[in-house]
Amino acid sequence: MNLILNASKRCRVLPWLSAFALLVHADAYPAQQTNPLKGFDRYIEQARGEFGNVGLAVAVVHDDRVVFAQGFGLRQSGQPARIGPDTLFQVGSTTKALACASLGVLVDDGKLRWDDPVVDYLPDFQLRDPWLTRQLTVRDTVTHRSGIVGAPYLVMSVMSADDVIRQLRYAKPDGAFRDSFQYSNPMYGVAGKVAGAVSGMSWNEFVRRRLLQPLQMNRSGTSPYEFWDPKFVTSPFQGSAPASRPSYTDARDADVAMPHVMDDRGQPHVVAWQSYDNAAAAGSIVSSAREMANWVIVNLNEGRFAGKQVLSKQTLQALHSVQNLRLEEPFPFQAASEGYAMGWNKVRYRDRSLLHHGGDLIGFNAYVALMPEERIGVVVLSNSQQTVGGDNQAFRKAIALRAVDQLLNGPSRHWDQEFLALAKQADATAKTKELKLQSSRLPNAPPSLPLDRYAGDYEDSIQHSGRVSVSIEAGQLSLTFPGAGAFSAVLEHWHGDVFRLRKKGPGKQSLTGHFMSFVIDPQGAVTSMSLFNETFERLP
Repeated sequence: MNLILNASKRCRVLPWLSAFALLVHADAYPAQQTNPLKGFDRYIEQARGEFGNVGLAVAVVHDDRVVFAQGFGLRQSGQPARIGPDTLFQVGSTTKALACASLGVLVDDGKLRWDDPVVDYLPDFQLRDPWLTRQLTVRDTVTHRSGIVGAPYLVMSVMSADDVIRQLRYAKPDGAFRDSFQYSNPMYGVAGKVAGAVSGMSWNEFVRRRLLQPLQMNRSGTSPYEFWDPKFVTSPFQGSAPASRPSYTDARDADVAMPHVMDDRGQPHVVAWQSYDNAAAAGSIVSSAREMANWVIVNLNEGRFAGKQVLSKQTLQALHSVQNLRLEEPFPFQAASEGYAMGWNKVRYRDRSLLHHGGDLIGFNAYVALMPEERIGVVVLSNSQQTVGGDNQAFRKAIALRAVDQLLNGPSRHWDQEFLALAKQADATAKTKELKLQSSRLPNAPPSLPLDRYAGDYEDSIQHSGRVSVSIEAGQLSLTFPGAGAFSAVLEHWHGDVFRLRKKGPGKQSLTGHFMSFVIDPQGAVTSMSLFNETFERLP
């Protein structure tokens, strides 16, 4: 962590952190009742300064009421508009729990069973192994136990949802079927397709009608294109938007947050919203802290919201039950972690069950935590990314766990300080690792050929990556995946015919650990390149 401010330095917080929080409380505790969240807003503001956060919104649910809803910081660095509890964010993979609930609605309707084979609803669905194709169930697709991660191309190339699912037929298993935890966004894309096939409408429309509207999440949406013209959206998740300088003032909605990435000095840079429409059920929901609180309420209230049974008790219990025991959770949860449910990590915290899930898009981070036994829920939505010891959710956990501690009337730990201490250790470890990596470089080992000899088109014919282009830009090799606005990176020479990827654009863009190497035949011609553990053959 490059920006760590101790108590003696908080008076020098960066200018974009100096804005006062926008205080908006909804359904707070009655005046005669002691407020267990007293001082919680001050704690958040302190943690925000320590972590170098641009802005966030927090909502807390206790019983079936929203007892805290507040915005902090700015919607966009350098601009005056502040975040409130109704500001819209992309919530990333916290979408997964909603996706599972959409399938649960179909289970309640009697149109779907969790252990039905996927091919019963998607006859053209195919995996590399015919037996696995027949055995894979709806439950398998949403519990990360298929053993298949899938190719990385869905976040790099301009691809349709059908293309993403079609590529799974070429994917090699990364783990044992039903005996491993292999996080798979494409499998959630399959689950969304199943919901669409059963309901007779797109997953996006089905979720809107059967979940968002009954939960009064009326400003929420299922795609960034509902809120932006296409030129302001990054089409593939790891790509770039046609408009190079997007601003919250360009959005169709008057109250949206902009995502930020941090550079090596801890300074924020605005980036565009990203589309995850090609695997929508994995991470496409757009919402606010206040409206996500409604989603929390239905999870804490046995499936009921505003007097209506949105999900049956039996289905909600299934969604919250462990389905995959192979989950390993990082600090600070107890060693006796439980496993992965449906769209939720289920762990033990203070001897109670805690359901939680994070959502990570570039510059947007979300975190939702539930403690059903105590009927406590917390939503944290952030518009800047702070990674601590490899844990993208550390900042948001520091806030959510503090709220849980206070509501349980237990000792309130300074999670911000604990996570920041881990950040210092992680920084030191990362620097040591990088120095070791740099020392492994071969000295005086230039490329075998002039750079223009490596330029050309390459394709992974097995996994259908499309034509991946290598060209020369400003005296360096450049890599670009197919489609306008697709992923592109500078290839920094490492040694010999090995190059290191550095993503184009603002912020910390070095893809540490991602290298590519070219293969040269006896005649001195480049025949292929290796990248992401795959071989890309050079095309004529």
